[in-house]
Amino acid sequence: MESKDETKERSRKPRVQSVMLLLIVVISIVLAGWALAVVSTSFQIPTGDFVALPNTLLSTQGNKVVFVSVTGVSQKGLAVGVKGYLMTSTGAPVAGVKVYMTYYLQGAYRTQIVTTGQDGYFEAHFPMNWTGWLPVTLTYFGDGQHQGIAHVASVSGEGPY
Repeated sequence: MESKDETKERSRKPRVQSVMLLLIVVISIVLAGWALAVVSTSFQIPTGDFVALPNTLLSTQGNKVVFVSVTGVSQKGLAVGVKGYLMTSTGAPVAGVKVYMTYYLQGAYRTQIVTTGQDGYFEAHFPMNWTGWLPVTLTYFGDGQHQGIAHVASVSGEGPY
């Protein structure tokens, strides 16, 4: 026959195990919540990076232009932006003009502006990285010398480029 002490100890073991398991679960939940809070605050997108896309018609006056060699910009094997050239149909660079880039991010369409260099080159970094294919709409509204153009490029999320 068991003594009262042995019976108490047997009934205490399951309670201690239950308390330890509960403690482990609570600590895991707290750590998961902390990790989510850290990730969500460190990956917030600054609203100053975005502009409203002008509600302007594309110019039909001047020389035709084309986006050339539009590809992704990668860091550590992931795409972080888009680069390319804006050229006339004869191959001359379109320098010092604004290119608008629109893409879908976190439930809304976002637009960024980048200015072409003297060689027509542009490069913009997005406040994110992605996998798969990201459709990016590149828009140049044109001016008296150059016609406007809107071009949809599908950019791979995996590099290197």
